[in-house]
Amino acid sequence: MMQQWNCNEGMVQPVVCPTQYRCHDQFIPREVPYIHPIVNVNRQHIVEVPRHYYTETTQNVMGETLQAQPGFGPNPGFGPGPGPGFRPPRRRPRF
Repeated sequence: MMQQWNCNEGMVQPVVCPTQYRCHDQFIPREVPYIHPIVNVNRQHIVEVPRHYYTETTQNVMGETLQAQPGFGPNPGFGPGPGPGFRPPRRRPRF
C-alpha cells in the first residue's frame, strides 16, 4: 500500500499576532488668515519760526554850516582838479 504523506505532520501551527498599523503621516499646509488692522495717522505740528521784518524811513536834517577852505568850492584853488603847486609827472627820455 502506498503511504500518504501528511503535510502537517511535524509542523507547528503558526501563531497569528494582532495586526500592527504602520502610519505614514503627511502634513499639508492650510493657511489661516490673521487680520492685523493698521491705522496711519498723519500729524502736523506747528513750529513757530521767527521772521523779521524791518521798516525803513529817511529823514532829511540840516547839518552844520562849514566855512569854505582851500580845495572846496568853485574858485580857482578851491575846487576839484589840479590846483596851485600841482605838476604832472616827468616823462623819462627814450634812448
